[in-house]
Amino acid sequence: MDILSLFTAFGLGSIISVFVQSYLARKSENSERSFRERQAAYIGLLEAYHRAAIDNNDTAAKHFGLWQMRCDLVAPKAVRSAIEQIVQTNDDREARVKAHDKLKAALRTDLGIAK
Repeated sequence: MDILSLFTAFGLGSIISVFVQSYLARKSENSERSFRERQAAYIGLLEAYHRAAIDNNDTAAKHFGLWQMRCDLVAPKAVRSAIEQIVQTNDDREARVKAHDKLKAALRTDLGIAK
């Protein structure tokens, strides 16, 4: 009877261990996927922003708008707010500098990059 109890205890522990490992692996996968989605959206946004600044035409502005929408889907509120400030400060040079700083800080915070 003691041997049967011992085997049962080890079997139950193994089953629990498999479930915990599976849960942690899935959680890690989701976290990694979310990071990569945000990273890709931010890179696309910055490239579109750069292109809009150089070309200054309707096509470049629409491309920036596309990446802004993609960021709206994956970014936290702080990043979305910083992007909106970039859009609103198009004609105000001083406010634009502050908006740039806010955007950089928000992206660094969201991606977990040291300041």
